[in-house]
Amino acid sequence: MTESIVEVRLTRNLRYKLTYVKLFETYLESASAPEVVELLHSLVQSQQAAVASLASYLRRLGLPTQDLELNDKLLEQAAGRTDLRAQLRFVYDGLQRAAEWYLTQLADKQMTQDPELRRLLLELGEAEAGKLWRTQAVMALLHVPVKAGKEKEPEVEVVPEPMDLDNWRPRLIDDFARPGWAGGDRPPQRRSPQDRPRRRGL
Repeated sequence: MTESIVEVRLTRNLRYKLTYVKLFETYLESASAPEVVELLHSLVQSQQAAVASLASYLRRLGLPTQDLELNDKLLEQAAGRTDLRAQLRFVYDGLQRAAEWYLTQLADKQMTQDPELRRLLLELGEAEAGKLWRTQAVMALLHVPVKAGKEKEPEVEVVPEPMDLDNWRPRLIDDFARPGWAGGDRPPQRRSPQDRPRRRGL
């Protein structure tokens, strides 16, 4: 019997959740900063609770939930992040994708026909959003930007230079040609010095 799209998606989601439990536990082994240790502990607990809820629903559908293979590729990618900043960014990116996935499922009629499943998806999505928010808060506390290469410079007071009002011109005049007076788009022609009328006697 072919599995439905609901069963396929939920089983795959359970597999990813189990993989992230392993991922969080692995990062926890090398974590030293108290804020990060506390964060990873909370992520493991929240993820395990989500696994229990999702597995319970799948068992009611008659699907096996034991001995699911972890995503080895994801674990390999996680192992390549050896410093704290890279690990936090990897966790953040994964949680962000998970939260977006639940939003997508809640907008899919195939996934929300069963009121119980809709409630479960909403519950799990809110949990992902909570984990994402907490991770982002810890990263901000440790001054870790969510994207690599965007390190913030130390904040200093910036004193703006006085504006030269005599030479100031609106940007729109510099960037765009003025419409012609006749309603066309062609800018008015500038007269050359030779075309200017000369005063008599000069």
